[in-house]
Amino acid sequence: METNDTLNYWTACMKAADLTDKTIRERLIFIRQLARDVDLETVTRKQLIMWMAGQNWSNSTRVHRRSGLHTFFAWMQDEGLRLDNPAYRLPRVATRKREPNPFTVDEINALLESGIYRKTRVMVALHYYLGLRVSEIAAVNGDDIDWDNRTLSTIGKGRKPATLPVPAAVWPLFLQMPRTGYWFPNRTKNKLHAAGEGHIMGNSVSGLIGEAIKRMGLKHRPHDLRAALATEMHEAGVSDFVVQRSMRHSNMDTTTLYLKLKPEGIRHGFDSLPVITIPERSGRRRAADRNEPLAA
Repeated sequence: METNDTLNYWTACMKAADLTDKTIRERLIFIRQLARDVDLETVTRKQLIMWMAGQNWSNSTRVHRRSGLHTFFAWMQDEGLRLDNPAYRLPRVATRKREPNPFTVDEINALLESGIYRKTRVMVALHYYLGLRVSEIAAVNGDDIDWDNRTLSTIGKGRKPATLPVPAAVWPLFLQMPRTGYWFPNRTKNKLHAAGEGHIMGNSVSGLIGEAIKRMGLKHRPHDLRAALATEMHEAGVSDFVVQRSMRHSNMDTTTLYLKLKPEGIRHGFDSLPVITIPERSGRRRAADRNEPLAA
């Protein structure tokens, strides 16, 4: 089967499995990249390893791509397009957890006051105050907002719907935005919409915020605004369960990847320990004088 025929069939299978358009699109981009360098029907495990070793990927991307290769070639094997799965037992990637790097409140204020345009300021506020991801920010529509109850509805990862209360601090900014239609319409054609017929992409949101961050000389990425949400809520004494639900994570383990405990918080934890009595001296000489056995 020709490569295009294989990928068209794979696309149909992914659609039949009801995967999101974003997932399908990203998988296809990756496998097309692979297909430019190797033959999908004959590539060996050794060739895949050599190909992976030559890619300039981040650690998290490398973990994701390894899984993607196994998924694709397992599908080829299941469909009888290959007798084997060359991605079976590829070298396990040593995962390196990235330390949370949340913005401080002062940094967010400085970013907002740096001369960025109103729409970019709104993007920053949506990232921080509601914890929206860039793809969710890009798709915000005035029709998604309940203007009476002050809530915003969005579709998150895995097409999970969510209705979020809009904090009072950011509501005045909402009132400056359109009541209907996309807040960030696309002026040029993109992967989802013809020019002027939809909204911008998430990478455009990330790019706009990222450029503003770069101009400020801050050592952050846009996603660190979500980490600021989790960290500041935690520091304010909000329950971990509420923080998790606010971030819309399925489990607390994911939320902890965003939380950065400040030294003051750790110090408070240490200071909360029950007090023990630490003698100033060992007492060994007194024990020796009494002919008592000495402790180790």
